[in-house]
Amino acid sequence: MTNKFYVWGEKARNIPPKPGVYGLYNQEYELIYVGESPNLQKTFQEYLETGFFQDACKQATRYYRREFTPDHQKRKKEILEEYKKEYGTQPKCNITIIEEQKMQTEKTVTPDQGFHFFTDIAQPTGQVALSLREFTLKLKEIPITSIEFHQKRGDFAKWIRNIFEDTVLADAVERIRASGEELRKQLIEAVTPQPERALLVNCPKCGTPTTPTKTWSITGKAVKTGIRPKLTWGSYKCPNCGKAFRQLLAKETIKE
Repeated sequence: MTNKFYVWGEKARNIPPKPGVYGLYNQEYELIYVGESPNLQKTFQEYLETGFFQDACKQATRYYRREFTPDHQKRKKEILEEYKKEYGTQPKCNITIIEEQKMQTEKTVTPDQGFHFFTDIAQPTGQVALSLREFTLKLKEIPITSIEFHQKRGDFAKWIRNIFEDTVLADAVERIRASGEELRKQLIEAVTPQPERALLVNCPKCGTPTTPTKTWSITGKAVKTGIRPKLTWGSYKCPNCGKAFRQLLAKETIKE
């Protein structure tokens, strides 16, 4: 993009109606979003008229830079790759909710900040979770007495709120009032990231929510109408009782 910064405001409406990429910057000249459009003028006009479509992240925009190019999608990808190579992440408004959940889930903490499971006061299980992903796995195999002990004390929610600063998830965990295996099930569903949550299947033997070890798709032969069936399957192994099973995850049709 050009080195020149433009003040964000009504004058942005006058940008030429050409394809290109743009960068949005906050008051501190920090790049917060990289976008592309086949018509920058139309995109900027929509941003001004809707307040960035009520996107609170982009509403921090005070300046912008732009670059006209017919290969706007490719150029945006290049800019984001360069940014990630230098800073190790994406501009904050480019990070989707799912990506943010994934980053939070994969964050690893030191043993002293990890979650240490107990079954009662001064009765440790020896199990420790150092990330939310590891925490999810531990929930599937830890004794239910330990899970009930910590949930009654609010320990899970406190750990998520204080260590990972995820108040939304902490509040969701705090609201769970179930007991026994239903408590285990609800906690696992709550802390599992959205993309993986769609693949969760309850074990047919013990009911533990389980993620697939692998997934695959099978496409059938086309019928006379030119439509082919597509089935997506998942292979599972319950972390609690060890039962292996398969589950049909999706049934689609493909038109040729």
